[in-house]
Amino acid sequence: MTPMHLYIVVVRLPISYKFAFIPSHYAKCIGCYEVDLTQGFCSVNCCYCSLKKNPQAASSKIPTDLKEKGIYLSPNSDPFTRSARDESHQLLERFLPEGVQFLIITKNIIPTHTINLLAKYAPQVYVQISLSRMDDKLNNVIEPGASSAEHRLETMHTLLSAGVRVTPIMMPLFPGIDDTNESLIKTIDACAKAGAKYLKAAFAVLDPTDVELVKKLTAGIILKQSFRLMTEYQKIHIGGGLTVPQAYRKEFYERITQLCTDRGICFQTCPILDPAVLDMGTKVCATYKKKN
Repeated sequence: MTPMHLYIVVVRLPISYKFAFIPSHYAKCIGCYEVDLTQGFCSVNCCYCSLKKNPQAASSKIPTDLKEKGIYLSPNSDPFTRSARDESHQLLERFLPEGVQFLIITKNIIPTHTINLLAKYAPQVYVQISLSRMDDKLNNVIEPGASSAEHRLETMHTLLSAGVRVTPIMMPLFPGIDDTNESLIKTIDACAKAGAKYLKAAFAVLDPTDVELVKKLTAGIILKQSFRLMTEYQKIHIGGGLTVPQAYRKEFYERITQLCTDRGICFQTCPILDPAVLDMGTKVCATYKKKN
């Protein structure tokens, strides 16, 4: 797979803002070009984030296969933070009319004018709203720069009502916090009420050698207790880290599958974050290419 720093191309929009198009690191499920509008400087400030803030150099050409592959917005930061949402809209406005498809992942409100744009090109758009819990006190600790749970659900409902494909993703989940029946039922019920028909979930995978990350996670008693449950090293698509044991994960997948089925939702999980799921019999994300 091509390393990020070896092949980066850029397009200039009318306001001369530079967008770096990076070949996907997730070719088995996302063949798109990745676009990170904040170059890793994301204001959501998730406590579990270990992405390095290293702005990338850029060249000058739009990929010739951009329409064929599409754009993933974005892997390393949230495209709808205050600092990025205007540029996100400009990127969408520039390439949606050309038939380019977009995968969007966010923890934030999508502005009304951008939702209207997405609705106009709904067949080209797939949005994933990240929401691991309904407890905003915990959200403010774990992802302090994200929108409230209710605001994310409102965005989800508005998009679905406009005909845009949307899936809530409960990623990453913290064991002992987000996987209790009480928390799961509250979140799944809220997503069902918003109109969701699909839901994805996977546990956090945390690098124990990242001193700064471990320090952040163990500073508070709640996450410290959760981190203690992560006793198994799991190699994932890019890197690896500690997560809950495989038997723990298997039981959880069975439990959440039933909770979703009872509410008319199709549950899937992510082989990129949990490769072992391919041998568990759990339904995996439909975008994953097993034979790739």
